[in-house]
Amino acid sequence: MQRFTKSERLCSSKLIDRLFTEGNRSIGSFPVRLVWLEMPGSELQGIRVLVSVSKRHFKHAVDRNRAKRQIREFYRTGCSALKQAVSMRGGGLLLAFVYTGDRLMPSDELVPRLEQAANRLLKRLEDNGNQ
Repeated sequence: MQRFTKSERLCSSKLIDRLFTEGNRSIGSFPVRLVWLEMPGSELQGIRVLVSVSKRHFKHAVDRNRAKRQIREFYRTGCSALKQAVSMRGGGLLLAFVYTGDRLMPSDELVPRLEQAANRLLKRLEDNGNQ
């Protein structure tokens, strides 16, 4: 059973600040940008995820919540390869999904773009691990 538990959510303001200051690596796949920061195993285990949708582009909370729900559902169901890769490495990963588009997209259009970004992230993590 695939879940998105509380332990997988990025809630700590210190870690969020660290992610956006030190984690300057990002992958863009419109309308989503991924920002990530690898953490040593002693500090963090597994993946911590943050989902952000701009209030500037979506004035209504219903629209922001829908976009966040779509991204969380993709992470829950489609990122098992990423979760396995991080657990095999033994460290941790801070990951932020930042929705940069200015209109809502249907899930069947958004999911392939999210998959593309996740696959590019997985490839970069594997390339960094081989060095």
